[in-house]
Amino acid sequence: MQFKEPDCPAVKGFIETSFVDWKGCLASVLFLGGCNFRCPFCHNRDLVLNPGGLEDVPIEYIVATIRKYRAQWVDRIVVTGGEPTIHKNLYRLMGLLKSEGMKIKLDTNGSSPSAVKGLVNDGLVDAIAMDVKGPLDRYSRWCGINVDDRKVQESIEFIMGSGIDHYFRMTVVPFLHREEDVYMVAAHLQGAKDFVVQTFRPDITLNTAFSRIRPFSPDRMNQIKANVSDIMAGESVRGKEVRPHLSIAGKTDQDNLYS
Repeated sequence: MQFKEPDCPAVKGFIETSFVDWKGCLASVLFLGGCNFRCPFCHNRDLVLNPGGLEDVPIEYIVATIRKYRAQWVDRIVVTGGEPTIHKNLYRLMGLLKSEGMKIKLDTNGSSPSAVKGLVNDGLVDAIAMDVKGPLDRYSRWCGINVDDRKVQESIEFIMGSGIDHYFRMTVVPFLHREEDVYMVAAHLQGAKDFVVQTFRPDITLNTAFSRIRPFSPDRMNQIKANVSDIMAGESVRGKEVRPHLSIAGKTDQDNLYS
């Protein structure tokens, strides 16, 4: 039977099998182009700034591939970006994937709580990973553009109360974030199923200046993660070293970025 391609968002990337995009599961991954944020540390620069310059992956090919793998051992797919919820026809794509018997994880920045709620309430999403860029009181700083932090908070509250499988994640960027920023986010997300702290990757960044920033050392990241685990468990990190790292002339890393 001839495949009739529905009116779906253009898919700009497709990974047939991945072990890292859905925690504990093997999954395929779809990348949608475009984003309403301009996070300077984003490592999907072309996907955000120039999605039209990237070749489309035909929906027909994607469907044929997931049918092939689903018959064997892959029944999950991650829809990521960019930011998927900026696409008004995202529902069509999710519905198509659901009709193929796939479980779906949505990656989102939480800027469109109405889209997140609609997808969950319509049964089109089985899991959500939401990126939290930093404390909400300075959200536009982390995102490189003016952001309505009330919508981000609305998404957080809905996801945490929805009962859906979920986790939140934050990329820790030296010179942009202080350690206290990570702990503030962790305290804000107490009660969530999980909060994953990620190491910054300076290989390809939206703002090229950020490609010169060195990530925190593994030892320091491990300490931050341990403190975050304590906070998420309702324990205090008092007595641990949580002050911002001091650099030249007593300035913090964050201060040095703008000096």
